[in-house]
Amino acid sequence: MILPTHLFRALQTLLLSLLLVLPASAQVETEEVISRREALSEMHPDGLIILPARWEEKEMEQPGWIQNPTFFYFTLLSEAPGALLVIDAPAGRSMLFVPPAPQSFGVSIESMNLLNRPDLLEKAGIETVLPWDTFVTYVNDRIDSGTKNIYLDEPRRMPPSGVPEGMLAVSNFNRLWHQSLRKSFPEAVFQSAAASISSLRWIKSPAEIEILRRNAAISAAALRSGMRAIRPGISQRDAEKAVVSACLDEGAEGPSFWPWMMSGENARIGELVRSFYAYSHLNRTMQERDLVRADIGCASEGYGSDVGRTVPVSGEFSESQTAVWNLLITGYLAGIDAMAPGVSLEHIRQVSREAISSNSEQSGDLANRMAAMDGVSWHLHSIGIESGEEAVGPLAEGAVIAYEPMYIEGEDAFYLEDMILITTSAAEILTTGLPYFSDEMEAFLRR
Repeated sequence: MILPTHLFRALQTLLLSLLLVLPASAQVETEEVISRREALSEMHPDGLIILPARWEEKEMEQPGWIQNPTFFYFTLLSEAPGALLVIDAPAGRSMLFVPPAPQSFGVSIESMNLLNRPDLLEKAGIETVLPWDTFVTYVNDRIDSGTKNIYLDEPRRMPPSGVPEGMLAVSNFNRLWHQSLRKSFPEAVFQSAAASISSLRWIKSPAEIEILRRNAAISAAALRSGMRAIRPGISQRDAEKAVVSACLDEGAEGPSFWPWMMSGENARIGELVRSFYAYSHLNRTMQERDLVRADIGCASEGYGSDVGRTVPVSGEFSESQTAVWNLLITGYLAGIDAMAPGVSLEHIRQVSREAISSNSEQSGDLANRMAAMDGVSWHLHSIGIESGEEAVGPLAEGAVIAYEPMYIEGEDAFYLEDMILITTSAAEILTTGLPYFSDEMEAFLRR
């Protein structure tokens, strides 16, 4: 018998308390990454699929260098700056074109020259490795022989070009990469492989699931640490510090994105996104009546995570906040209970709306507003190498998703999120040991 989600939570919390040491994370094996390239090749059998690694060195402010996620997915090479993966589908082979050793502060890092790293190439399962100065000749030869189709990845959302209309773009790696390829190979026919890549990344392998399961446990612990730090008079930076420290203490490499511990008006999505352009990350002092959007994730093994809650700074929701929060939780858990292979993303949202609407006799206009099509934003995305990946849908066994409702009522912004694994017949919440309804949240904050 499959129990409803709300009955699972007490059992999950108990099991978490008994879990003294997390098991070592699984690793994606070479055979798996070879099969990924073969699958992509079968999806685009008539051309070259060209996937670049990230080239630039990390910013000094970054905690670590982050590989291009698509390149990493198809190579397992977390540290291969500037390499070019070419999957030549008609020829039935994959190869890497690699640059000279990268430099930093004027120093050549010879240990990172892939031509001298057979151990890394063996891990990637790639036998053909060539200097990248031969890349243009190779592509031109394949075009001349009739293989004119070139397939490229694309970002989920194309960022601005960075220049006024009429000028060549100067920002965004993907945009610049596409721009250079089109100029270098005018005879080629460029097409997108983004949908194919997203569909492959949508379903996680057993090894990926174990990595994400571990990241979820680490992130839930980091969220608990961040929530316990919240109180009137502290800065958002203080709560961010608690999250980042917990990520590291629990064994992650660091945060998978800088924590959003956004209080008061900063929790509204229209203001929240301004943090990407704000030196202070919208830092402010938390006030007694504020609600905090605690939206965090920890990264390890090349994979991310994403989890969050709405936290009352005072330790207690007001009466009006309690009404909204408990309705939101009711709809949220109903949506999770509806999750199973084959279920559409819109069906999940509709089940959540109907669960809230069914409370309209008690909650009146509030329930009706929240259940409306333009009421709660029932956002859903995938989680994998990136904390936010495209949800391809419908749900399928092996997908790991985040369900992320957002709602604004008056001055208050409400939000929550879990990492959820779609199993053979239902959904498993991976981010366990976290409070849901208002009484659970308040009891947690009193401990």
